[in-house]
Amino acid sequence: HKEKLKSKWAALEAVVGSEKRIHLIAQDIVDHFEKRQEAMDGKGMIVCMSRRICVDLYKALIALRPQWEDKDDTRGTLKVVMTGGPVDPLDWQDHIRNKVRREVLANRFRDPNDPFKLVIVRDMWLTGFDAPSLHTMYLDKPMRGHGLMQTIARV
Repeated sequence: HKEKLKSKWAALEAVVGSEKRIHLIAQDIVDHFEKRQEAMDGKGMIVCMSRRICVDLYKALIALRPQWEDKDDTRGTLKVVMTGGPVDPLDWQDHIRNKVRREVLANRFRDPNDPFKLVIVRDMWLTGFDAPSLHTMYLDKPMRGHGLMQTIARV
């Protein structure tokens, strides 16, 4: 039963994470978030269903808004916050940070005046994380029940 669930999840992840769909989602997010910022300054969180999709969506967003990128944790508008290790693909490594580096990003995200405005996560920061200036959440991950309620409670 567990293997069947895993393969269903993998099939869904392949559809959700298709290159064409990721580019469409990235364009929608850029359009919506920029309009939202004009109306009300604040932060946004994008919740993806896998770390691969997090990284691919980051690349698609940066292709549209290169000025949002900065390799330095203390600068930049858009970041991916996720865990991982040395066995993960090379292009994920920039997004894999230790606890101390993740805390630097958390403090920046909590600061309403910091230019770090948009974060991409899979499951980090969905529980027990408060950023009062978080006003927009993009959910692109199947969720229900308690996890969904806790996630929605972030905004």
